[in-house]
Amino acid sequence: MDTNNNTFKRPQSKLQVPLQPAQLNKTSINHNHHIFAKRRLYNSLNNQLSRLQRNMTNLEENVELTTSQLKNIQSFGLAHGAIFMAANRIMRNDNS
Repeated sequence: MDTNNNTFKRPQSKLQVPLQPAQLNKTSINHNHHIFAKRRLYNSLNNQLSRLQRNMTNLEENVELTTSQLKNIQSFGLAHGAIFMAANRIMRNDNS
């Protein structure tokens, strides 16, 4: 049996090199940038949510207004239909 067989080598553990002071500052800057980006994202989401809330309130008011207008339009349609039928009856009586 060949003891110099390279196929059964144990993998070498790779140790990370300790961070140098300049790299520590970069890591801190990246962390601060990450926190700043997260805050910007949350502020943006908060603004969008506020705008959505205003739009939903506006939509609710418009739906309520449309509902009340539909009741008035129905009454207007009934009155208009009654006037049309009365005018039709008068026109028939005048022609005969």
